[in-house]
Amino acid sequence: MQVVVIPNMKIGRNDQCHCKSGKKYKKCCLEKDEKRARLKQRVMKISRRDFISGPYKKCPNTECLTEDAFGVFTPMGGSRGYSRECIKCGHEEGFSFPNIKKKIIYLDQFVISNLIKLLDKSHPSHAKIKADPFWTNLFIKLELASKSQAIVCPDSFYHKDESLVGNIDFKLMKRVYEHFSSGKTLYPSLIIEKNQIVHHFEGWLENKKVEFEFNPKYIAFEQDLHTWSVGLRISVGGNPYPGQIKNLQTTNAITKEQLRETWTRWQSETSFGFVERVKEETSGLWKGMTSAAKKFTERRNLAMKKMTMGEDYDMELDDFMPPMSDDIFEELMRIARKKNIPQEKMPEIIVKYFNDIDALLEIPYIRISSVMFAGWARRAALGKKDPPKSTADVQFIASYLPYCDALFVDKESASMLKEFPQNTPAYLRLKEFPAKVFSLNNRDEFLAYLDQLVSGISSEQIAILKDMGGDDYAKPYWSIIEHEKRERD
Repeated sequence: MQVVVIPNMKIGRNDQCHCKSGKKYKKCCLEKDEKRARLKQRVMKISRRDFISGPYKKCPNTECLTEDAFGVFTPMGGSRGYSRECIKCGHEEGFSFPNIKKKIIYLDQFVISNLIKLLDKSHPSHAKIKADPFWTNLFIKLELASKSQAIVCPDSFYHKDESLVGNIDFKLMKRVYEHFSSGKTLYPSLIIEKNQIVHHFEGWLENKKVEFEFNPKYIAFEQDLHTWSVGLRISVGGNPYPGQIKNLQTTNAITKEQLRETWTRWQSETSFGFVERVKEETSGLWKGMTSAAKKFTERRNLAMKKMTMGEDYDMELDDFMPPMSDDIFEELMRIARKKNIPQEKMPEIIVKYFNDIDALLEIPYIRISSVMFAGWARRAALGKKDPPKSTADVQFIASYLPYCDALFVDKESASMLKEFPQNTPAYLRLKEFPAKVFSLNNRDEFLAYLDQLVSGISSEQIAILKDMGGDDYAKPYWSIIEHEKRERD
């Protein structure tokens, strides 16, 4: 790679510009030359050799046989194999990765936050977190399980959104959650909910029992979550778009106030049964969707009016991005047309569908979220004073519980997935979803679970990992935060 070096220019500000424009230098090329001078670089050459590293072996080429010269050529993340190449003679050999099946583990945001507090010695809470050996053991075991290719911990839009408005540097949060996700990102709840509703509606129209397939590839942007997480991985983007943080803060404030008002109502409604509350939450789906569609229409029309009238208007993306409810309605209309339902009957049928509460509760996202909201209401009626501040936990659990092998969540969320009133019917106990749910209440069980996963790794897989990374291939990346900080300086 050749980089042009700009020579020092010996020219006065008031002299004629060297470009022969006839203008004074200060009014012509001075600013451009100063910028080029600031950006000047020395000539740098990058060769294939720079991507070959240890552990080195004896070159197998009989015409070479150089000791400690046959190194690993760094693969790109997601590759199906790797190669070794001799730095002396260039001899190359390729090796394929065997197919593997990882466990999909979702880590709640508070887990990522506490790991950063553990790793960042400058954080005010470092000493407190460091004093609890669980967090050190957790990082060691997550590193071992992740680097051994036993697990992947996908990130999500909830990680990003909560990191943007949290009290820890966003770039540090992103660095850690992407470290364990290897760039695997899950869909937000709105997409998962939409896809499940659309799939269910088609069966409902034909009066058929709908089966859901809980393969995690259906909720991941990069569908194959089981690829080997080794080699180079390039992380791009991630910075908030203009107004995103402000919009998130506004939305969070509104949600917090709505939860406070709802909590007060729940506290007074002590006669509601659990099942009754679940169905009430499910019935609110239609109201929420139509309300969102109405508010968007009003907001967009107001924005258009301001623009047409020439009024001062700071354009916001949300004013012109329709809510997911609009996509759901359009998809349901498309399915209705495919089923040859007359256009004039479609609104009536869709309204009937969203009022069929028992049918809607067949949809995994809706059933899980309704059960969790009913669990909150039950706690409020039993005297719990403080309402939750966000619905994010309900959203990601309702989205990912059916598709993951394990989740590590906060203690209250975990209890709501396990503790139900005595007369709760089986279909509302969520036992059909086999994901293991861990929290700080059973944290030692989570550490044991990670140990168990690592112990089950095949000898072939371990041999490949040692060939690529040496015997210490799973050494914890204790300096990840320090490295991220240095990269920005």
